[in-house]
Amino acid sequence: MEIKKSDLASFNTKQSAWIVDSGLYTFKVGASSRDIKGVATAKIKGQKQPVNNVLKPQEQLNLLVGKK
Repeated sequence: MEIKKSDLASFNTKQSAWIVDSGLYTFKVGASSRDIKGVATAKIKGQKQPVNNVLKPQEQLNLLVGKK
């Protein structure tokens, strides 16, 4: 089984990026949580993959304000 680093990522809305935290990851395989057949560990170096923030306007918006 192959696990890509991107499979470990979570999305950070404040940074508008996919983030993989550095650390030691433990993978367990088994018939159930009480019947583990194999264990593997991997030391992962963190990674940040920025994406375009599609919700952020590219240009300043002039808002229409109703007059009373």
